[in-house]
Amino acid sequence: MLQTMLFDAVRKRLGEGAVVTGMAAEGFHESGGKVEVTFRDAGGAAYRAEADILVAADGIHSAVRRQLFPHEGPPKWGGAVLWRGTTRAQPFLTGATMAMAGHEWQKFVTYPISRPDTETGEALINWIGELKYDAGAGWNREDWNRQGDFADFLPAFEDWRFDWLDCPSLMRAGGVCFEYPMVDRDPLERWTHGRVTLIGDAAHPMYPIGSNGASQAIIDARVLTRAFIDHGMGQDALNVYEAERRPATTRIVVANRGNGPDQVMQLVEERCGGEFDDVTEVLSRAELEQTAAAYKKLAGFDVETLNARPSLLPPRGASVPA
Repeated sequence: MLQTMLFDAVRKRLGEGAVVTGMAAEGFHESGGKVEVTFRDAGGAAYRAEADILVAADGIHSAVRRQLFPHEGPPKWGGAVLWRGTTRAQPFLTGATMAMAGHEWQKFVTYPISRPDTETGEALINWIGELKYDAGAGWNREDWNRQGDFADFLPAFEDWRFDWLDCPSLMRAGGVCFEYPMVDRDPLERWTHGRVTLIGDAAHPMYPIGSNGASQAIIDARVLTRAFIDHGMGQDALNVYEAERRPATTRIVVANRGNGPDQVMQLVEERCGGEFDDVTEVLSRAELEQTAAAYKKLAGFDVETLNARPSLLPPRGASVPA
Protein backbone atom coordinates (compact mmCIF):
# COMPACT_ATOMS: atom_id res chain seq x y z
CA MET A 1 0.00 0.00 0.00
CA LEU A 2 2.78 2.46 0.91
CA GLN A 3 4.67 1.60 -2.29
CA THR A 4 1.54 2.24 -4.34
CA MET A 5 1.02 5.60 -2.66
CA LEU A 6 4.62 6.61 -3.36
CA PHE A 7 4.36 5.35 -6.95
CA ASP A 8 1.22 7.40 -7.56
CA ALA A 9 2.76 10.51 -5.96
CA VAL A 10 5.89 10.30 -8.14
CA ARG A 11 3.86 9.93 -11.33
CA LYS A 12 1.63 12.82 -10.34
CA ARG A 13 4.55 15.15 -9.65
CA LEU A 14 7.02 14.02 -12.31
CA GLY A 15 4.81 12.62 -15.05
CA GLU A 16 3.50 9.22 -16.12
CA GLY A 17 6.83 8.22 -17.64
CA ALA A 18 8.89 8.98 -14.54
CA VAL A 19 8.77 5.35 -13.37
CA VAL A 20 9.53 2.40 -15.64
CA THR A 21 8.55 -0.97 -14.19
CA GLY A 22 9.48 -4.50 -15.16
CA MET A 23 13.22 -3.81 -15.28
CA ALA A 24 16.07 -5.31 -13.29
CA ALA A 25 19.41 -3.54 -12.93
CA GLU A 26 22.36 -5.59 -14.17
CA GLY A 27 25.31 -3.28 -13.68
CA PHE A 28 26.74 0.16 -14.22
CA HIS A 29 29.67 1.99 -15.75
CA GLU A 30 30.90 5.43 -14.65
CA SER A 31 32.63 7.70 -17.11
CA GLY A 32 32.95 11.42 -17.86
CA GLY A 33 30.95 12.56 -14.86
CA LYS A 34 28.00 10.32 -15.72
CA VAL A 35 26.77 6.85 -14.73
CA GLU A 36 25.40 4.48 -17.36
CA VAL A 37 23.17 1.71 -15.98
CA THR A 38 22.21 -1.46 -17.82
CA PHE A 39 18.74 -2.92 -17.24
CA ARG A 40 17.05 -6.03 -18.57
CA ASP A 41 13.33 -6.65 -18.88
CA ALA A 42 11.42 -9.90 -18.36
CA GLY A 43 11.79 -10.78 -22.01
CA GLY A 44 15.58 -10.55 -21.87
CA ALA A 45 15.94 -7.27 -23.75
CA ALA A 46 18.66 -4.93 -22.45
CA TYR A 47 18.23 -1.19 -21.97
CA ARG A 48 20.64 1.53 -20.93
CA ALA A 49 20.07 4.77 -19.09
CA GLU A 50 22.47 7.58 -18.23
CA ALA A 51 22.33 9.84 -15.18
CA ASP A 52 24.41 12.12 -12.96
CA ILE A 53 23.94 9.85 -9.93
CA LEU A 54 23.02 6.20 -9.38
CA VAL A 55 21.20 5.43 -6.13
CA ALA A 56 20.87 1.66 -6.03
CA ALA A 57 17.69 0.57 -4.24
CA ASP A 58 17.64 -2.92 -5.74
CA GLY A 59 17.27 -4.84 -2.51
CA ILE A 60 19.08 -7.56 -0.63
CA HIS A 61 20.17 -9.21 -3.90
CA SER A 62 21.38 -5.89 -5.32
CA ALA A 63 23.22 -6.26 -8.62
CA VAL A 64 24.93 -2.92 -8.00
CA ARG A 65 26.19 -4.04 -4.58
CA ARG A 66 27.39 -7.30 -6.14
CA GLN A 67 29.38 -5.35 -8.73
CA LEU A 68 30.95 -3.23 -5.98
CA PHE A 69 31.62 -6.23 -3.70
CA PRO A 70 31.88 -9.28 -6.00
CA HIS A 71 33.22 -11.63 -3.31
CA GLU A 72 30.60 -10.93 -0.64
CA GLY A 73 28.55 -14.06 -1.23
CA PRO A 74 24.87 -14.75 -0.41
CA PRO A 75 22.87 -13.24 2.47
CA LYS A 76 23.39 -14.73 5.93
CA TRP A 77 20.69 -16.81 7.58
CA GLY A 78 20.68 -17.01 11.38
CA GLY A 79 18.12 -19.81 11.67
CA ALA A 80 14.77 -18.00 11.89
CA VAL A 81 11.93 -18.35 9.38
CA LEU A 82 8.78 -16.20 9.26
CA TRP A 83 5.45 -17.22 7.80
CA ARG A 84 3.26 -14.20 7.12
CA GLY A 85 -0.38 -13.88 6.21
CA THR A 86 -3.50 -11.76 6.63
CA THR A 87 -6.96 -12.75 7.83
CA ARG A 88 -10.26 -10.88 8.02
CA ALA A 89 -11.34 -11.23 11.62
CA GLN A 90 -12.64 -9.38 14.66
CA PRO A 91 -9.93 -7.14 16.17
CA PHE A 92 -8.76 -8.15 19.64
CA LEU A 93 -8.24 -6.32 22.93
CA THR A 94 -8.35 -2.55 22.20
CA GLY A 95 -9.02 -3.10 18.50
CA ALA A 96 -5.69 -1.49 17.64
CA THR A 97 -3.44 -3.72 19.75
CA MET A 98 -0.17 -5.17 18.47
CA ALA A 99 0.43 -8.50 20.23
CA MET A 100 3.70 -10.42 20.51
CA ALA A 101 3.91 -13.82 22.21
CA GLY A 102 6.67 -16.37 22.58
CA HIS A 103 10.44 -16.23 22.70
CA GLU A 104 13.55 -16.37 20.52
CA TRP A 105 12.83 -19.86 19.14
CA GLN A 106 9.09 -19.51 18.60
CA LYS A 107 7.16 -16.29 18.23
CA PHE A 108 3.77 -15.02 17.15
CA VAL A 109 3.09 -11.40 16.17
CA THR A 110 -0.22 -9.91 15.08
CA TYR A 111 -1.91 -6.54 14.60
CA PRO A 112 -4.73 -5.00 12.53
CA ILE A 113 -3.80 -3.21 9.31
CA SER A 114 -7.23 -1.80 8.40
CA ARG A 115 -10.15 -0.16 10.13
CA PRO A 116 -13.02 -2.49 11.06
CA ASP A 117 -15.75 -2.90 8.49
CA THR A 118 -18.79 -0.87 9.55
CA GLU A 119 -21.14 -3.80 8.89
CA THR A 120 -19.21 -6.90 9.95
CA GLY A 121 -16.82 -5.34 12.47
CA GLU A 122 -14.00 -7.32 10.89
CA ALA A 123 -10.60 -5.83 10.10
CA LEU A 124 -7.70 -7.13 8.07
CA ILE A 125 -5.37 -8.68 10.63
CA ASN A 126 -1.69 -9.18 9.82
CA TRP A 127 -0.02 -12.16 11.52
CA ILE A 128 3.43 -13.72 11.67
CA GLY A 129 4.43 -17.16 12.90
CA GLU A 130 8.16 -17.51 13.50
CA LEU A 131 10.29 -20.57 14.24
CA LYS A 132 14.03 -20.71 14.71
CA TYR A 133 16.23 -23.63 13.70
CA ASP A 134 19.90 -24.50 13.85
CA ALA A 135 21.53 -22.08 11.40
CA GLY A 136 23.54 -24.94 9.91
CA ALA A 137 20.39 -26.77 8.83
CA GLY A 138 19.90 -24.63 5.75
CA TRP A 139 16.61 -23.42 4.33
CA ASN A 140 15.02 -22.35 1.08
CA ARG A 141 16.58 -19.32 -0.54
CA GLU A 142 14.80 -16.18 0.53
CA ASP A 143 12.11 -15.10 -1.91
CA TRP A 144 9.53 -12.58 -0.73
CA ASN A 145 6.93 -13.99 -3.14
CA ARG A 146 7.20 -17.69 -2.28
CA GLN A 147 4.01 -19.18 -0.91
CA GLY A 148 4.47 -21.05 2.36
CA ASP A 149 3.09 -24.35 3.62
CA PHE A 150 1.00 -24.27 6.81
CA ALA A 151 2.22 -27.78 7.62
CA ASP A 152 5.74 -26.41 8.14
CA PHE A 153 4.81 -24.24 11.13
CA LEU A 154 1.16 -24.40 12.21
CA PRO A 155 1.49 -27.61 14.30
CA ALA A 156 3.94 -25.79 16.59
CA PHE A 157 1.24 -23.20 17.38
CA GLU A 158 -1.79 -25.47 17.79
CA ASP A 159 -2.05 -24.90 21.55
CA TRP A 160 -1.45 -21.14 21.36
CA ARG A 161 -5.00 -20.22 22.35
CA PHE A 162 -5.65 -17.34 24.72
CA ASP A 163 -8.92 -16.03 26.12
CA TRP A 164 -8.60 -13.03 23.77
CA LEU A 165 -7.13 -14.68 20.66
CA ASP A 166 -6.99 -18.11 19.03
CA CYS A 167 -3.68 -17.95 17.16
CA PRO A 168 -3.92 -21.15 15.06
CA SER A 169 -7.49 -20.39 14.03
CA LEU A 170 -6.54 -16.86 12.99
CA MET A 171 -3.65 -18.15 10.86
CA ARG A 172 -5.60 -21.02 9.34
CA ALA A 173 -8.49 -18.74 8.37
CA GLY A 174 -6.15 -16.67 6.21
CA GLY A 175 -5.91 -19.52 3.74
CA VAL A 176 -2.60 -18.36 2.25
CA CYS A 177 0.77 -17.58 3.79
CA PHE A 178 4.20 -16.58 2.53
CA GLU A 179 7.58 -17.77 3.78
CA TYR A 180 10.47 -15.45 4.63
CA PRO A 181 13.77 -16.77 5.99
CA MET A 182 15.28 -14.08 8.25
CA VAL A 183 18.46 -13.03 6.45
CA ASP A 184 20.78 -10.06 6.46
CA ARG A 185 24.28 -9.12 5.32
CA ASP A 186 27.37 -7.97 7.18
CA PRO A 187 27.63 -4.16 7.37
CA LEU A 188 29.82 -2.64 4.69
CA GLU A 189 32.77 -0.37 5.30
CA ARG A 190 31.63 1.80 2.40
CA TRP A 191 28.45 2.46 0.39
CA THR A 192 29.51 5.25 -1.94
CA HIS A 193 31.84 4.75 -4.91
CA GLY A 194 32.17 7.87 -7.01
CA ARG A 195 28.72 8.77 -8.30
CA VAL A 196 27.16 5.52 -7.10
CA THR A 197 25.69 4.78 -3.68
CA LEU A 198 23.44 2.20 -2.02
CA ILE A 199 20.20 2.70 -0.13
CA GLY A 200 17.70 0.60 1.82
CA ASP A 201 18.17 -3.18 1.69
CA ALA A 202 20.88 -2.80 -0.93
CA ALA A 203 22.92 -0.90 1.67
CA HIS A 204 21.94 -2.45 5.01
CA PRO A 205 19.64 -5.49 4.85
CA MET A 206 18.63 -6.33 8.41
CA TYR A 207 16.29 -8.59 10.33
CA PRO A 208 12.81 -6.98 10.35
CA ILE A 209 12.86 -6.35 14.09
CA GLY A 210 11.48 -3.14 15.54
CA SER A 211 9.92 -2.38 12.13
CA ASN A 212 13.34 -1.23 10.96
CA GLY A 213 13.46 -3.05 7.63
CA ALA A 214 11.22 -0.44 6.01
CA SER A 215 11.58 2.55 8.30
CA GLN A 216 15.37 2.80 7.96
CA ALA A 217 15.04 2.87 4.16
CA ILE A 218 12.57 5.74 4.45
CA ILE A 219 14.99 7.64 6.69
CA ASP A 220 17.76 6.95 4.15
CA ALA A 221 15.68 8.61 1.44
CA ARG A 222 14.95 11.67 3.55
CA VAL A 223 18.57 12.14 4.58
CA LEU A 224 19.73 11.71 0.98
CA THR A 225 17.17 14.23 -0.24
CA ARG A 226 18.39 16.72 2.39
CA ALA A 227 21.97 16.14 1.24
CA PHE A 228 20.99 16.84 -2.37
CA ILE A 229 19.26 20.07 -1.30
CA ASP A 230 22.29 21.23 0.68
CA HIS A 231 25.12 20.01 -1.57
CA GLY A 232 23.68 19.57 -5.05
CA MET A 233 23.33 16.47 -7.18
CA GLY A 234 26.87 15.18 -6.85
CA GLN A 235 29.41 13.16 -4.92
CA ASP A 236 29.54 15.56 -1.97
CA ALA A 237 25.87 14.86 -1.24
CA LEU A 238 26.44 11.11 -1.42
CA ASN A 239 29.33 11.33 1.04
CA VAL A 240 27.30 13.43 3.50
CA TYR A 241 24.40 10.98 3.26
CA GLU A 242 26.64 7.98 3.91
CA ALA A 243 28.45 9.64 6.80
CA GLU A 244 25.15 9.97 8.66
CA ARG A 245 23.33 6.82 7.67
CA ARG A 246 25.97 4.06 7.47
CA PRO A 247 27.04 4.17 11.16
CA ALA A 248 23.42 4.42 12.31
CA THR A 249 22.21 1.44 10.29
CA THR A 250 25.29 -0.63 11.15
CA ARG A 251 24.32 -0.39 14.83
CA ILE A 252 20.80 -1.61 14.07
CA VAL A 253 21.95 -4.53 11.90
CA VAL A 254 24.16 -5.75 14.74
CA ALA A 255 21.51 -5.17 17.43
CA ASN A 256 18.85 -7.03 15.45
CA ARG A 257 21.12 -10.05 15.14
CA GLY A 258 20.99 -10.13 18.93
CA ASN A 259 17.15 -10.17 18.81
CA GLY A 260 16.87 -6.41 19.35
CA PRO A 261 14.09 -5.36 21.73
CA ASP A 262 12.46 -8.80 21.32
CA GLN A 263 15.17 -10.17 23.60
CA VAL A 264 12.92 -9.14 26.48
CA MET A 265 10.59 -12.00 25.48
CA GLN A 266 13.46 -14.48 25.67
CA LEU A 267 14.35 -13.18 29.11
CA VAL A 268 10.80 -13.87 30.33
CA GLU A 269 10.97 -17.35 28.82
CA GLU A 270 14.22 -18.09 30.64
CA ARG A 271 12.88 -16.83 33.97
CA CYS A 272 9.50 -18.57 34.05
CA GLY A 273 9.05 -20.70 30.93
CA GLY A 274 6.52 -18.19 29.66
CA GLU A 275 3.99 -18.98 32.40
CA PHE A 276 2.72 -15.88 34.23
CA ASP A 277 -0.42 -13.95 35.09
CA ASP A 278 1.21 -10.55 35.06
CA VAL A 279 4.49 -10.02 33.23
CA THR A 280 5.63 -7.50 35.83
CA GLU A 281 5.86 -10.41 38.27
CA VAL A 282 8.65 -11.78 36.05
CA LEU A 283 10.18 -8.64 34.62
CA SER A 284 9.92 -5.34 36.42
CA ARG A 285 8.31 -2.33 34.78
CA ALA A 286 11.69 -0.60 34.96
CA GLU A 287 13.38 -3.47 33.06
CA LEU A 288 10.69 -3.40 30.38
CA GLU A 289 10.95 0.35 29.94
CA GLN A 290 14.76 0.32 29.94
CA THR A 291 14.85 -2.35 27.22
CA ALA A 292 12.46 -0.39 25.01
CA ALA A 293 14.21 2.92 25.67
CA ALA A 294 17.66 1.56 24.87
CA TYR A 295 16.55 0.20 21.50
CA LYS A 296 14.60 3.35 20.60
CA LYS A 297 17.71 5.42 21.30
CA LEU A 298 19.90 3.12 19.21
CA ALA A 299 17.43 3.26 16.31
CA GLY A 300 16.98 7.03 16.63
CA PHE A 301 13.32 6.73 17.64
CA ASP A 302 13.52 8.04 21.19
CA VAL A 303 11.32 11.06 21.87
CA GLU A 304 14.15 13.29 23.07
CA THR A 305 16.21 12.77 19.91
CA LEU A 306 13.25 13.25 17.58
CA ASN A 307 12.02 16.39 19.31
CA ALA A 308 15.49 17.96 19.47
CA ARG A 309 16.36 17.32 15.82
CA PRO A 310 15.23 19.80 13.18
CA SER A 311 13.10 18.52 10.32
CA LEU A 312 15.16 16.71 7.70
CA LEU A 313 13.28 18.35 4.85
CA PRO A 314 11.82 21.83 4.36
CA PRO A 315 8.02 22.16 4.37
CA ARG A 316 6.41 21.26 1.08
CA GLY A 317 6.28 24.30 -1.15
CA ALA A 318 9.21 26.03 0.54
CA SER A 319 11.91 27.34 -1.76
CA VAL A 320 15.19 25.42 -1.85
CA PRO A 321 18.55 26.18 -3.45
CA ALA A 322 18.74 25.44 -7.15
